[in-house]
Amino acid sequence: MIRVKICGLTREVDVETAVQAGADALGMVFAPSPRQVTVKQAKMIIKNAPPQVLRVGVFVDQDPKWIMRVMHEVGMDRIQLHGHESQKVMRLFSRFRVIRSLRPTAMSIVPKKDPAPAAGALLVDAFVPGQAGGTGKPSNWKYAKGLKRFGKPVILSGGLNPQNVSEAIRRVRPAMVDVSSGVEVQPGIKNASKIRQFIRRVQEG
Repeated sequence: MIRVKICGLTREVDVETAVQAGADALGMVFAPSPRQVTVKQAKMIIKNAPPQVLRVGVFVDQDPKWIMRVMHEVGMDRIQLHGHESQKVMRLFSRFRVIRSLRPTAMSIVPKKDPAPAAGALLVDAFVPGQAGGTGKPSNWKYAKGLKRFGKPVILSGGLNPQNVSEAIRRVRPAMVDVSSGVEVQPGIKNASKIRQFIRRVQEG
């Protein structure tokens, strides 16, 4: 079964909708972004989420000590590094099974060696100059499929929505799909109907 992560959550009501619809992971952005949340907000947003649903903290080139404090204080299960963090930095967070975000261009070729050996999973997002994620643009699906050769879970992100997620799953067969803008009314504000439809399409998949 392909799992689902609903990312960029900023409201408790959207977390409730995602959980009820069958989401496997909830993502919250702690980096500068239209979807950024504070530690206080994050704790409130996920306070009633069941323990079996993964809590993922998203960071972009931020101070490792501060990141570690946030992860512990909020009670996050996974860390998603979306910037240019080194392998050394990733190893600091090995206990959280790092999700390394990659943003290949349309012309990128899958490397011969694992691009992030210190990471527990590889996430493929769209490449948009100057933006770390949440752009609504499609990612390089062929590249994502190629990453499976390294034996790690591959998470497909970038421009997914209820209309194209079935095709994405058919072409890539990722371990997980990650959606943010594709189920939103505006940045950080989710549409309950779109969340349910997206997850249903994945489950039918």
